[in-house]
Amino acid sequence: MPKSFPENTSNWRIYSEEARGCQKQATPLSWTNKASETLLACQPTQEFEQRPLEASLQASPLNLDSTLEELTLHDACIDLECTTEEVSKLFEANPLLPGIIIADGGNFVGMISRRQFFECMSRPYSLELFSKRPVLALYSFAQSKTLVCDRNASIVETVQHSLERSPESMCEPIVVQLSGAYKLLDVHQLLYAHSQIHQLATEALRLSEAQSRQQATKLEQTLYELQRTQTQLIQTEKMSSLGQIVAGVAHEVNNSVNYIHGNLAHASDYAYDLLHLVYLYAKHYPEPVPEIQEEMEAIDLDFLILDLPKLLSSMQLGSERICDIVLSLRNFSRLDEAEGKPVDIHEGIDSTLLFLQNRLKGQGQRPDISVHKEYGDLPLVACNAGELNQAFMNILCNAIEAVEMRTEDWALGSGDKGQGTGDKELGKSPSNSQSPIPNPQSLILNPQSPIPQIQIRTEVGDNNQVLIRITDNGVGMTSEVQQRLFDPFFTTKPVGKGSGLGLSISYQIVVEKHCGKLTCVSEPGIGTEFLIEIPIQQSNCESTLSRCA
Repeated sequence: MPKSFPENTSNWRIYSEEARGCQKQATPLSWTNKASETLLACQPTQEFEQRPLEASLQASPLNLDSTLEELTLHDACIDLECTTEEVSKLFEANPLLPGIIIADGGNFVGMISRRQFFECMSRPYSLELFSKRPVLALYSFAQSKTLVCDRNASIVETVQHSLERSPESMCEPIVVQLSGAYKLLDVHQLLYAHSQIHQLATEALRLSEAQSRQQATKLEQTLYELQRTQTQLIQTEKMSSLGQIVAGVAHEVNNSVNYIHGNLAHASDYAYDLLHLVYLYAKHYPEPVPEIQEEMEAIDLDFLILDLPKLLSSMQLGSERICDIVLSLRNFSRLDEAEGKPVDIHEGIDSTLLFLQNRLKGQGQRPDISVHKEYGDLPLVACNAGELNQAFMNILCNAIEAVEMRTEDWALGSGDKGQGTGDKELGKSPSNSQSPIPNPQSLILNPQSPIPQIQIRTEVGDNNQVLIRITDNGVGMTSEVQQRLFDPFFTTKPVGKGSGLGLSISYQIVVEKHCGKLTCVSEPGIGTEFLIEIPIQQSNCESTLSRCA
């Protein structure tokens, strides 16, 4: 809780200080008895405005055991009776402020972040509803779980706890509990400090050859955890934003298309009734008056009678197609489901293929990539559908890139072994070397096929698991590449072409989050097959660390 709220001050106070230099008296930005006047007069101090994130951290060298107390913390408290309009002016006057701690007479109530505040205020009628009301009303409306950490918590541990939050809360500031006070930590500063620690761990690992084996093992594990955490941070933030955008677009499109799709059936009935009425008129009055006869010829009534049903039918098909696309968007955007639910694996694969449809089309000299689906009779599988869709997307993208590297072979219509690589596929095997894979043709598509192919097969395997095989007849890869296939940041692409995170993240999703297996077999010039094994029912089990075969 905050140490004290001066009795003779306004409803709020705000200042920023270096938590590491707590001995230095913090200087409030502005004090007054009228909060509204204070907010209008409040301006950030020069130190607060001109201390960039990098400069503040350079002034406080970090190490592997650094805690939150060593970072720059924001002491921004406001009484719950302050109006929302005053809070808005406070945020506008202090662009570096990540959020506000709400207090009640010195007692900690909660926290509202800058994002939450402006997101709520940007909604329709929010200005009218909340501007003149106490901030407590807006806080109650936008209230979400707040991550509270002790000042002695390590930076690495705090990043781990931050990852456990829901995707929409991933970038929210963290409340740090000090001695009788609560302060705010900007998550961007936490991530920057985390990257510094990652660099320190990398350098320490390089120098650890002269140290004991026990110390080297500890540093190697720390480095792996840092890389794994950084991978999750990057991908979670990207996929969270993508999921929110996709879900929003799907919702808006769905609302509009429902009007069209729902009324087309009635429009068809009305049209058929009118056409039947015209037929009856023509039957009982075969000789219309000249004016009607002229109008019939002007509108080409015979063609209209034949074409109108076709027109309505095509509109019906188009609206159904849009409904299918919206459904696929909603299925693919299920990225905020933290718990596993019974889902249809085939539905997830089909949704992913729908998004990749443009990449499957022929480009340049390469013909269309043929996708063969051999779906077995699978039960519903308890899993996180959004995360599993990410794994399907990464593996299928890798397969597409692998077959794209054989563009010259496809253009010539031959099955000669291609020389090239996808994101994880690089290397030439000696022409006379023996294949490391027993009978690879039994697992991989026909390499002599003149058509680029991707095959997806599903079946129920032993031990109550479902098996998903994704096979391509691309360039393949060597055993050396296969050994590092799932390592974070390992890529064979040129700089700027690939991050090396796709298959690493897929491995984490399948193996570590779903207690499954992800393996592969590959042969240069023949192709690659990824095998995903997922338990039908998730239980408390240890991850089986399966690597590339």
